[in-house]
Amino acid sequence: MTVATLAAANVKIVHDKKQNLKRFTELIEEAADKGVDVLVLPEAGLQGYADFDLSGKAKAEQKQYYFREAEPIPGPSTQAIAALARKHDMLIQLGMAERALHGNAIYNSTALIGPEGVIGIYRKVHNQFEFPYFNPGEEMPVFETPLGVFGSIICYDLCFPELLRTYAVKGADVVLMSTAWPMRGHDRATDYHGWAMDTAAQGNAFFNQNWLVISNHCEKAAYSKKIDYYGGSQIVDPRGKVVSYLADEEGLVIHTADLQEEILKSRTEEFFGLNLLQDRRPEHYAAVIDQSHRYPSETLPIARSAAKPRPVKQPHQSKPAAE
Repeated sequence: MTVATLAAANVKIVHDKKQNLKRFTELIEEAADKGVDVLVLPEAGLQGYADFDLSGKAKAEQKQYYFREAEPIPGPSTQAIAALARKHDMLIQLGMAERALHGNAIYNSTALIGPEGVIGIYRKVHNQFEFPYFNPGEEMPVFETPLGVFGSIICYDLCFPELLRTYAVKGADVVLMSTAWPMRGHDRATDYHGWAMDTAAQGNAFFNQNWLVISNHCEKAAYSKKIDYYGGSQIVDPRGKVVSYLADEEGLVIHTADLQEEILKSRTEEFFGLNLLQDRRPEHYAAVIDQSHRYPSETLPIARSAAKPRPVKQPHQSKPAAE
């Protein structure tokens, strides 16, 4: 079993890579002083998340910003983070806009970085509303490390339990979530959208009986639309209980535990001693992966005009009477 200290950052992010990297360096040093083994940083934390102004000129300017500022993985910024990971023997998840090697595609990605460099890359799968900026990812990798098996998600991915269940089935002990989760209003106490993140986080950790670590932005009146980010960086244990939480101030959430031992307890002692992964009945879940809705023409009756013509029936002719 492995005792490890998990952490996530609540951070105010700007559209300036140098400034964000400087702030990340400060947070990594602070985390190291507190004995952190695994640190999660927010979605698009390196370059800043997109403005919510999607009008023509503003959208074009933001697309150009990402084409200018996106980096390959590995690249200059992941190398800088790797040096800090090596210095402090730490695993760090960095959220960033990633430029594909050929330069023609930008992804909303996370890089899991350790003392030896980049361990793996995750590209946001559920990013339909980000199409002006980012290509969708297509893979759901897990990363084996001395501290356990890790999976990564980004923001909206949290709303799709199929993805987090996939990680659990693949053996993930911990899911690391980088997000830029905004509020609709300006009052954390009454904001439904923030409540939804907290509820989804606890539900996913409970259903999969593994750890979930979330890092979010916490800036206020961000960009042209004056959006407030929810903050709410948190660590949720395998029982679905929040064990460390930070509202909208900058800082770190931290929790130390024997990661695998707590997972084992959640699957053998807690919640009536039920192992929710063992008790699945996947043979009955085919509808979850059915894709017929993507091909509706194959399920509709064939139009008469497109059907194969029927042979014309010849009129009955009586045989001539025998002479």
